[in-house]
Amino acid sequence: MMEKRPIPDMLPVKSKSAQQNHWRNEGNTIKLLIVDDENLTRTGLMSSIEHLSLDGIDEIFTAEDGMDGLRKARSHRPEIILSDVRMPHLNGIDMLNRIRETLPDTVFIFMSGYSDKEYLKAAIRLRAVNYIEKPLDMEEIKKTLQEAIRQAEQIIRNRYAETVQEDLSASRLALCLTLPYHTSGRAVDKLSEKYCSRYGSANLFRSAATVLLHVDEREELYPDFLDGLKADFYPVMRQMHMHTIAAEKRTGLFVFHFFRKTEFTEATIKLLMESMIPFLQPVHSWYLCCGNVVTGIKNLYDSYSTAVILLQHSFFYPPRSILVSPDIQRNRNNSSPSSFSQQIQDAVRNADEVSLERFSAALKEFCDENGELLPRSIQSLYFQLITFIMDESRRRQLQCSEHSMAAEEVYEEISSCFSYQELHECLNRYIRQFLEEVNSHVPENSSVFLIKSYIRQHYADPLLSTKEISEYASLSASYACTVFKNETGQTLNQYLTEFRMEKAKVLLDDPRNSISEISSRVGYNDSNYFGKAFRKFTGKSPSEYREDLLK
Repeated sequence: MMEKRPIPDMLPVKSKSAQQNHWRNEGNTIKLLIVDDENLTRTGLMSSIEHLSLDGIDEIFTAEDGMDGLRKARSHRPEIILSDVRMPHLNGIDMLNRIRETLPDTVFIFMSGYSDKEYLKAAIRLRAVNYIEKPLDMEEIKKTLQEAIRQAEQIIRNRYAETVQEDLSASRLALCLTLPYHTSGRAVDKLSEKYCSRYGSANLFRSAATVLLHVDEREELYPDFLDGLKADFYPVMRQMHMHTIAAEKRTGLFVFHFFRKTEFTEATIKLLMESMIPFLQPVHSWYLCCGNVVTGIKNLYDSYSTAVILLQHSFFYPPRSILVSPDIQRNRNNSSPSSFSQQIQDAVRNADEVSLERFSAALKEFCDENGELLPRSIQSLYFQLITFIMDESRRRQLQCSEHSMAAEEVYEEISSCFSYQELHECLNRYIRQFLEEVNSHVPENSSVFLIKSYIRQHYADPLLSTKEISEYASLSASYACTVFKNETGQTLNQYLTEFRMEKAKVLLDDPRNSISEISSRVGYNDSNYFGKAFRKFTGKSPSEYREDLLK
């Protein structure tokens, strides 16, 4: 004899439709609550609805009477409630009246075994979808539920549209507050009034502060990164009795304005900043910069301005640092970092490893301790030092591929450094490679050196040809190929492919570089062809190679 198993009081329902509305993709679902004091009715309805081919209901819950229904409604917040009218403890009409206080948009369906005109009138007055008499006709149940689903979906669409408009308005206000009030005051007043009316208070901006979130532009953030961050973070702020509006100022720079009716304290600001950290775990490199606390919305630009100053100085702090206004008060040094330039250049000319190590460390200590430096001036100095190392490498006819890069590539590499720590490591890498090449250098055929040098500078050009390379070395194409093969044991094309593949392997080590981007950067217009060439060279596809690196 088959064992009878009790039906649970919650049942997930599989959607029958392959097409999903956008508001469903935003996490909206439709939940149905069945309330009836007869267990047979509850379990029968719950199991039958699964087989009615209804598209739209995602979850089904049950409650055994009006009081239980009230508790389940507050807990699960259903979009549709199918309820008996006459129940012990609390009847369906009274239950509906109490549920409407917190869930005004819930769609109701009543069912009853009694023909009671007063109950029917009450159901009509409370805008119930239908009043179904028992015994239940499943076809009538199906049609009524379909109408209830249609109404619930329309309510959710309307609510979603209102939410989108409110978010757009709040984002516009957040951006307007990054401008001086005398230039954006009219828009700020209009948008802030609209925001305050949404929450029924005119004094929301009594105490306020701006926080800037700076993310490395090389991070592959998903398109709705900010929306996801707001969805997770805003509820936490509401628990702390704070309001938050945010917008993306530019790629990688997000502005958050926090405000509340009571004063921000130092402890509150600390808690606020620490509360953001868990939501930034998926992001590799970021800075959080908090401006001064101000009073009133008209002064929020002052908070934003001090946050911008902090952002400029954040370059000299390790990634994932939190900066608040006093943090920029570092030591002042009247000397200039350019005083280290001549010392490092002299050490490079002499390939003096000890001096290079000493001067490099002194330059880093100077930049770490000086609070008056600007990132651009330091990046310019480091660009000059690295290009000098490259020039000295070429003068010595060294082999290192890094030292044959075009100046534009070096500038791009330096400009993309997210922190001073990364920038200084970049300089040290060039110094190490230069010294390694000096120590291991064996004089090379001058024609081969010119060919390799040209390839290293132009390997990213998909149209790079043997003819172009040989002309640079002042040789015919056939003679250039012969000389290169005799001197290196490789054909010119083999060397070019190997060089491109080694470059690709380095780029694959950084998960922020997409495979299609890497393909383009190493001279392949067709990423599929690049994938085949990479597999032939390494025995693995680019994706497989990257997965092995990340293990």
